Amino acid sequence: MVEVLEEELEGAFEVKDKKSLHRYILLLTENIVKKENYEKQQIEIKNDIRTLAELVKQGFEHMDKRFEALQIQMDKRFEAVDKRFEAVDKRFGDMNKRFSMMFTFINIGLGILIAITVLFKFIS
Repeated sequence: MVEVLEEELEGAFEVKDKKSLHRYILLLTENIVKKENYEKQQIEIKNDIRTLAELVKQGFEHMDKRFEALQIQMDKRFEAVDKRFEAVDKRFGDMNKRFSMMFTFINIGLGILIAITVLFKFIS
């Protein structure tokens, strides 16, 4: 390729320094990328991108599985807390019934005492 370019430029232009022309052609050809090399590099880059995309996809799938596991674990914890609150609520409901019954018996007892007291005062 170097020789062909040198001959073409010598034929097209008047060359004063053949060594300078030769150096110019060498510099030019060294910096030209061959089409095959370019295509090969492009294929390698595309393959690298595909590999990276697959790794990223696998990473996201792994993270999704971890988040699902965490969600299940949190749901179980919330269910356990709900059960505890239900037990406490039931206990407070039972205590409320006892206090209501006790308050009712005290009111009835005081009502009976007051009625007896009024009757004794009224009779005497």
